[in-house]
Formats: sequence, structure tokens, C-alpha cells
Amino acid sequence: MSVINTVKWFDNADNTAELSKYVLPLFEGAHEKMGRGILVHLSSHGMFRNWKDGKSNIKKLKEQGFYQKAAKEINFLKKEWNGPDVPVIILPVDEQNRRLRAEFGSKSGLAFPDKIFLFLSPDNSNSSIAALITHEYNHICRLNKMNKDESDITLLDTLILEGLAEAAVNERFGKKETAKWTAYYNNKQLDQFFERWIKPNIDVRQEEGSLIQRLLYGRGPYPQMMGYAVGYRIVKDYMARSNKKIKQLLTLSSEKFLH
Repeated sequence: MSVINTVKWFDNADNTAELSKYVLPLFEGAHEKMGRGILVHLSSHGMFRNWKDGKSNIKKLKEQGFYQKAAKEINFLKKEWNGPDVPVIILPVDEQNRRLRAEFGSKSGLAFPDKIFLFLSPDNSNSSIAALITHEYNHICRLNKMNKDESDITLLDTLILEGLAEAAVNERFGKKETAKWTAYYNNKQLDQFFERWIKPNIDVRQEEGSLIQRLLYGRGPYPQMMGYAVGYRIVKDYMARSNKKIKQLLTLSSEKFLH
């Protein structure tokens, strides 16, 4: 398991754009012209935007032992869930992002089937880092065990992916580290959201990715963090009915969570 020493990236770069030469090799088949687009995508998920702040904070993350903490958590989860070896890329979070502060406590992550990006603040607590890594590495395990092409992933798959990951946080740490959005709505509201907006779109695939994102995050006319909250409810209800743990659910088909 490799937690990449991203401090070296900052030592050898003069601006954010120059980080692309280190990020690009992590994406199979990516070429130089794709560098800016990849960085924009990372920024949209919480990566720092101000170079001066980023360079200052990456040093603080290193000095405060965040790399060692991440490696310890990943190694524990790899054994717990029989998960794959993937590179872990730590970068500073965008501390000016109000939504990230309010919804996620100035931390964020982005999981691909073969790598994890963690966007962190020097102010993050050890337990909050562990919770974030639990959520993101659960994605890695689920994605690898689903064995689906990205284009075949549906809205339901996405809801279960997010719900399972946050249920894993709850299983390890309890409510104190679960995301705020898990308590935004009561069961009656979540049932209404499912019937009105989720059920009619349950089989929508990734080619309609913009719709999936709107439903997931609650953009436009949809309630805030709706998809996340509904997914969490579905998984928690199934766990209560089946008396199963997260480890036992990583290979369960998304459809079975509804029955």
C-alpha cells in the first residue's frame, strides 16, 4: 500500500498547473493535454485552489504525521475488508470552500477503482481523518467487488455505494463521526424522496451522469444531499433486517438492498 509523498511534488513545482505532471501518470492512458482537466476535476471535489495556501498546508500535513496516519488506517482496512492495494494521494483541501466546511468539516476525498485522493486540512482531527479514509476505501472495495464497467453503473449503484461507505463509518465510529447529512431528514421525508425522485430514475446510467450528480447532491430542485441520505437509509435498513456487517455486504448486488 503506497501513500505517495506528495510533498515532493510541491517542492518541484512552481504552481498548481505544474502538479499535472505528477498526477497524469496515475491515470492510465492520460496525455499531457488532459492535465488541466484532471486538476479541475480534483478541485471540484475539494482540492485546494490557492497555490500559496496549498504549499503551506502540505508541509503542515507532513509535519503533523498525516501520511503515517493515512497509511495506518488503509492497512487496517485492507486487512479488515480484504481490499486491494491502491496508491493514496494526499493533497490540501480548499479551506475557503464554505460548503466543504459546513457539510464535510473541511475534508474531502475522491475514490477511483485504482486510487484514492484525500483532500485534508491540518486542522482535521485524527478521528475525522480515519472516518474519511474509511468512507473512501470502502468505495474502493465496493467498486472492485461490483465488477461493473463505469458506464453500467446506475443511480441505484451510486446510492448504495455512498450509503454503504457512510454506514461503514457508523459501524466503526458511531454517530460522532458520521456526516451531518445522515441526520438531515426523517424516515417519512426519505420515503417521499425515494418515491418522488429516486424510484423513477433508479436505473439511470452514467451517461446521464449530470442527473445522477444532481440527485445525489441535491442540486437544483432537489433537497440538499438527497441521494446520499436516501442511500444511507437503504443500507441501514437492510443491515437492520439482515443483521449483517459491512464486510458481508461488499459483494451484495445493489438490487438486493431493496428487498
